Amino acid sequence: MRHGTSTAGYGGAAAYRETQVMSSSPEQLVPLLYERLLVYLRRAEKQIEAKEIAGKAESLNKASEIVFELLSNLNFDEGGELASRLAALYAFFINEINESGRKMDAPRLARLTEMVNSLHQAWEDAVNSPGTSLDGGA
Repeated sequence: MRHGTSTAGYGGAAAYRETQVMSSSPEQLVPLLYERLLVYLRRAEKQIEAKEIAGKAESLNKASEIVFELLSNLNFDEGGELASRLAALYAFFINEINESGRKMDAPRLARLTEMVNSLHQAWEDAVNSPGTSLDGGA
């Protein structure tokens, strides 16, 4: 969602999501990106199982875009080793997304989804813990 975009013409869920994104701190945006990533990974897994090639390609493309967004927002100056490790993990995610799609490998995608879900939960826990600093995140 872009800054300054009107919600006119959007469905209720899209308008709510835009408001949520626009009012979130950078630390709160990361779990939102993980949530969207999980939606697209789960959708792609079902599409692979159903042999829906075009849908699978679109879902995995959107999942890749989210991972690249996470990667591009890492703060290596403040994040140090954590940012470097996340960058390596995101590179692994991109590879797994590409290989899962190329090989139509739903179990491989399911394993990746589990990993992303664990990372999402850890980030949610950190965001909701008082006094936690998430510098360098994404």
